[in-house]
Formats: sequence, C-alpha cells, structure tokens
Amino acid sequence: MPKTVSMSCFKEQKPRLAFSLLLLAALAGCAGGPNMSMRGQSEEPAFLAGEGNASSGIAGPTERNLNSLSWKRRQEELRSNPESEISADFERYEQAVAVYENGEYAAAEKLFKKLIRDRRKTYESPGARWRRWWGMEGSDRYDPFSSNGDPIEEDALFMIAETQFALEDFTDAQDSYDDLLNRYPSTRHLDQTTRQLFRIARYWLDFPEDINSEGEAEIKLAGNEELTGKSVKFADHSSTLKQIAIIPNLTDRTRPTFDTYGRGLQALRSIWLHDPTGPLADDALMLSANHHLRSKNYEDAARDYRLLRENYPDSPHYKDAYVLGSHVTFASYQGSAYDNRALEEAKELKQAALQMFPDISPEQRQRLQEELQVLQVAEEARIWDRVEFYEAKGVPESMALYCNMLINRHPDSPFADKARLKLNELAADRARASQSGSWNPLAQPRTPSPSEVRQPIVRDREPVDSRDQLSLPSDRGRQAAQPEESKPGVWQRLGGFLKRADEPPNLQTPPGSDEPAAKVTL
Repeated sequence: MPKTVSMSCFKEQKPRLAFSLLLLAALAGCAGGPNMSMRGQSEEPAFLAGEGNASSGIAGPTERNLNSLSWKRRQEELRSNPESEISADFERYEQAVAVYENGEYAAAEKLFKKLIRDRRKTYESPGARWRRWWGMEGSDRYDPFSSNGDPIEEDALFMIAETQFALEDFTDAQDSYDDLLNRYPSTRHLDQTTRQLFRIARYWLDFPEDINSEGEAEIKLAGNEELTGKSVKFADHSSTLKQIAIIPNLTDRTRPTFDTYGRGLQALRSIWLHDPTGPLADDALMLSANHHLRSKNYEDAARDYRLLRENYPDSPHYKDAYVLGSHVTFASYQGSAYDNRALEEAKELKQAALQMFPDISPEQRQRLQEELQVLQVAEEARIWDRVEFYEAKGVPESMALYCNMLINRHPDSPFADKARLKLNELAADRARASQSGSWNPLAQPRTPSPSEVRQPIVRDREPVDSRDQLSLPSDRGRQAAQPEESKPGVWQRLGGFLKRADEPPNLQTPPGSDEPAAKVTL
C-alpha cells in the first residue's frame, strides 16, 4: 500500500519548509534577490538622473541655470498633482516659505529643519534603505544622492541659512551656507550663497560695506552686481581684542564667540574655493589679501596676491595685485640671514609693474623706483654680510669670492669700495704671511709655490748605475713573455725548516788567529 501523509504532519513541517525556501532563495541570489528594477530610480528621472549629473563634478553657471529651470517645471507638476507623496513635502516647504515671508524667521527655521529631517528619513535611515533595497517602498519617497540630490532638501538648507541671516545670527548662517556648499557643491543657490558669505566676511573683518566719498572701503568689487539682501550695518566694534582668537566674545551676538577674523577669512575662502569662476571669487581673494596687509601678516598677503595674479589675469584687481604684492613680498623678507627668494620676487614684481602698467600714477611710479633702489641696497648688504660671515670664520678664499661678486655686480655701490679695500687687505696678508711665515707658531713652515718663487722645482732622483744594462722596448716584451719562477708557498716554507742542509757550513776563524781554520761538518 502506498504511504499517506497526514495533514497534521504537513502543518508541523510548514515553518521548517518556509525557512528552507528562504535560505535557498538567499543563496541563489538572482531568483530571490532584491527588486533591482527599483534601485536608483526616482519619480523624475529627467531631472534627478538625467544629464547634468552634479554630484559627479562641478556644474557651471549654464548647467545650474538649466537645473533651476527644470526644477521650476517640476514644481508646477507637483502643484497640479497633489496625490504624490513628494508633493506633500513640497507643500510643507511652500508653507514654511510663507512663514518666512511673513517675518516669522524663528518659526520658519524650525519648519525647514523638521522638513529636512523627515526628508532624510525617507532615504538615509537604515529601515528606509532596507525597504528600498528589497523593493518594498516606492521610488517617489526619496531622491537618491547618486544623481542631483534632493531638490526639496537643497532649497530647505538654503532657506535655513537665509532665516539665520535675517535673525542676524551670522555664525550659524555661515555654518548653514557651508553645509549647503559641502552637500551640494553645484547648488542652484550658489550665486546668492556667495553674496551672503561675502557680506558676512566683510562685516566681521571690519571693512565698510560700501565705498563712501572718502574711499574707506579699501576694495572695490570687481563684479558689477549689487549685493542684494538685508543690509548689515551695526555699531563699530573694531577692537584689538578681536585679533586675539582665544579671547571669547560675550557681548555681540552677531559675531562668533572665538576668532572673528579667522571665521571671516574662512567665509572668503569658501567663496573662491566653491565658486572659483564666480563674480566674487577675485573680490574674495582681494579682500582676504587686504586684511592680511592691514594686519601686517605679509606672508599670507603675498600668497593671496600671488593667487590673484596667477588665476585671475582679467580681474580689475590685477594691477593692485602686482603693486601691493611687490610691497608685501619685500616686507616679508626676513633679512640677509634668511632666504633671498622674497627679495628676488619683489624685485621682479616691481619691474613688471613698471613695464606692464604705463597708466599708473606718477606717485606710484616714483615710489616703485625708490623701492627698487632700496631692494638693490638690500641685495648689496646681503652679499657684504656673507663677506663678514666668512671673515669671522677665517676663510679668506670665500671672502675674496664674495668681494669679487660684489664688485662685478654692483661696481658703483659703497659696498664695492669696502670690497676693494678688503681685497687689498687680503693680498697684504698673503704677502706678509709668505715673508714671515704663518701667524700660528705651531704651524709647519710653508713651501712657496712655483708662481711665487719663479723658479722650477728640482726634485731629487735616484742615481742610475751606468753599468746596468739598459733594456730596449723589444727586450721588455720578451722579458714579460718569460714565465716567472714559482715561489714556494707558505706551507712549503714552514714544512722545510727541519730539512737537512745541502752543503755543510764553511766556518772560518776570525782574522789574526794563529790556529788554522778547522773544517766542521755536520
């Protein structure tokens, strides 16, 4: 009879069978794997996954404008289709913008932050990633960062920074702008972000916002654009205490707690690093260099002016970068005991400024020429310092070398006259030493050179016996061809010291002895 299986036995083995099938599907991979068709998709592939992939590189201004136009068209579609889940988040964003426009900045900031947290939970939380991996969640709930990112989150990040700027909380505003630039390097709000960062930096670095009749701004913007937005005009808080980074700021909420100048320079650095081709990139470099010049930090000022000359040759600040750059480069020269690279670079910059910019004022031209003379004197003093250094070391040869260098390069300088006198002293010392010997009593007597004696040196030669037979060149060849006699080895010499003599020694009596010489045999 065939065996029958009861229903109760099948029910008992059902959980075990399900677990076995699940394990088999996991091992198979393809049959039971995740829904690969849902991965990386988005509700708007034309914008989020189409051309213009901003995360793969930095987008230019044209590409950013195209992304802005695409997002505006997408906004119209979201307004017309409120049933989509992403449209609900977009509606929350518009409500927060309305609160911001009503002047309720603190409430709007909270709404934007909550919107960002909810948006990130849809694609950044572990549960959302697991559900998306297995295809259990629709793609309209998230916008993957493998494309252009989340446009709603991007706009919300920008609006958080705008609300903080409106609340005059510039420290948090700078952090929010930097967060936006780091998360979205090619953000659609890049132009406005750089403008606001420039306004914050100019306020923290104590530069006037606009150029007044007395020209107190010390910098004129190269970009022909107005810095739109809320004007930043407060009481003058300029103090030398702000230059000390570790002293906290406990009275002014519009400035950072520590290192106000450092945070201002950081804001300028974010401008020309994230938007190097923007209208405010060269202005940010110029403002940073001018701040270092005003703070007498000449090395950093020279570096910023050099960046401006090398990267922005079409900037209106190009001429000032040469003129002021030559000044701070020479000011960064530490003296003759240090490297002369700054001295040479300053000389090249001043000469280039005189040749490249014929429209400079007569006062500037005269000042550059006077500074060139100062540079020449510094170069002469540097060479003369080497002469004194080797004089203290007692190396007359190096002294003569640098004296001749000074005379050849700068023959009309006062240091050249000193060098000639020093060469005469060295010649007199050599003549005196050759006549009376060395000044050191322990030194050996010096043999005069042939140029000093003017006589050839006759060297002693070994006497040649005329009886020696002279060998011709032909005989030398034959002699070299003859094999040499083999010499006994070490062991042969040591082993033969007990060998019997071939002939007995012939012993003789000393002269004057009456006894005849006896022959002794061994």
